[in-house]
Amino acid sequence: MPKKLGKGLKRFLQEWVPVIIAVLLIRSFLVEAFLVPTGSMEDTIAIGDFMLVNKFVYGIKLPFTDHTLIGFSQPKRGDIVVFRFPLDGDVPEDSANPGRYRRIFPSWLPLLPLFWDTQRHFFTWYVPRNFIKRCVAVAGDTVEIRDKELYINGRREVSPYAVHKFPYTLPPLPEQMKSEFQRLWLNRSFYRSELSPYVRDNFGPVVVPPGHIFAMGDNRDNSEDSRFWGPLALRYIRGKPLILYFSSGAAPNIARIILSPWAIRFNRIGRLVR
Repeated sequence: MPKKLGKGLKRFLQEWVPVIIAVLLIRSFLVEAFLVPTGSMEDTIAIGDFMLVNKFVYGIKLPFTDHTLIGFSQPKRGDIVVFRFPLDGDVPEDSANPGRYRRIFPSWLPLLPLFWDTQRHFFTWYVPRNFIKRCVAVAGDTVEIRDKELYINGRREVSPYAVHKFPYTLPPLPEQMKSEFQRLWLNRSFYRSELSPYVRDNFGPVVVPPGHIFAMGDNRDNSEDSRFWGPLALRYIRGKPLILYFSSGAAPNIARIILSPWAIRFNRIGRLVR
């Protein structure tokens, strides 16, 4: 019996280990599936759209890190990008119990994003969240929003994909604070603070720093983006979406998607993401 078990295990490893390695390589370097959980990119991208993301277009990264091994290009104005949320840490956090999570693999050799949970005494799989937005400005550009209208380098941007679903306009920051706008923005002071409502419809001007872009959702009135959490570092960009391969109105709950075949949006499947 142990001999048969050993042969079975050996056969299993021979058959499946190469498959697993191939899948990990493809996911890390070439293409990855991505589910859209929020409506910040409506009406271009809907909640429940499943897309394939080209991870090769901007360069090759070391798996499970933000370190670029080989760079090919950088996002241009108008590109839709998938990126790691810049405020998520490299390690899972518990504010009530600092040091709760410990690395299994060292940061210089991140074979898998596994951490040891000292409270539950078990392993935890953790990767920072991925978001999707549109690049509206690159390093060196001056960004300003006046009464919901976007201006890049002093010129009003005509954006057919941008929508505004709220009829009212929120007021700007008090005049005496505008001289501090760039500093406040770089310090991410507008993210989920008492200042947040003042930057949605009237923003800047700010200059995008080197090595960063300015990202915004197409659903401008319902998007937490660079207006709030600051410039997006190029190293956090994962890739560029290619095509929608599935879409369901039952998302983002996976169980509801499986149990609700009538919610599949066949008219969206196969669309290129632009």
